[in-house]
Amino acid sequence: MTSLATLLSLDRPAEELFRSTVPGAPKGRLFGGHILGQAVMAGLMTVDDDRPAHSVHAHFLSAGANPELVDYAVTPLRDGRSFSTRQVLARQKGRVLLSAVISCHRPEPGLSFQHDMPQVPGPEGLRNENEIREEALAEEGIDWVGSLSTKNLKMELRPVTPRNFARPQIMAPEQHFWLKPLDDVPADPRLRQAMLAYFSDAMLLSTTLLPHGIYWSTTPLDNMSLDHSMWIHAVPDYSDWLLWTIDTGWSGGARGLARGRFFSRDGTLLATAMQEGLIRPRARAG
Repeated sequence: MTSLATLLSLDRPAEELFRSTVPGAPKGRLFGGHILGQAVMAGLMTVDDDRPAHSVHAHFLSAGANPELVDYAVTPLRDGRSFSTRQVLARQKGRVLLSAVISCHRPEPGLSFQHDMPQVPGPEGLRNENEIREEALAEEGIDWVGSLSTKNLKMELRPVTPRNFARPQIMAPEQHFWLKPLDDVPADPRLRQAMLAYFSDAMLLSTTLLPHGIYWSTTPLDNMSLDHSMWIHAVPDYSDWLLWTIDTGWSGGARGLARGRFFSRDGTLLATAMQEGLIRPRARAG
């Protein structure tokens, strides 16, 4: 299987042009986190090593498709004494998939505060998300297992409070997952930031469905990420599980809004993300 490091790697046919080297999961819609992670990787490859990304603001404009490769055009917007800013456009066959602005900041001392990590059970003893999905849907004979699989996302997810995918019910508007990459992670700090962006597109939209008691497995929905913002506070080393804690405070007008936070096992807040996405129920055929 292709590792996440390989999945996020890029060729560089020109100074400010990058190209994906391998497609994502087998046929179908390209995972938005894959495009976002590669966009972050492309932007960081044009910035000095001492300036990690501190914020990413992106709009998903079109769905990408496998197995076509994606081009990433980088435009330098600013190189100041402390900050560098890049715009990245992701294109596939001439169609713009994503537009992102990435801001990078040379680390410096300053005031420090963070939210406490939620008190939840650790990952030991929790079940794998994909196993839970496949088992529940197979028991009910629902033929959505393939499209709901997480096994191609290159990470292991363990939910603290599993959902019932065959018989969804109204739940509190939050969920927590322990996650880690399936493979060892190289020391490259650019890659580790790109991985955070990749992971940050997982499970946000599904959280906006919890207060409604529905899920993709049983309710036909048009869904896609629309815009996505992320603030990176520290670069993880991925030597242990991360806690991905997500909540939603609003949905309406066929859209949902969710916030996610990454914590290291020791409680350090690593990144914060916000995403609005399309959650439009559609009529069943017939």
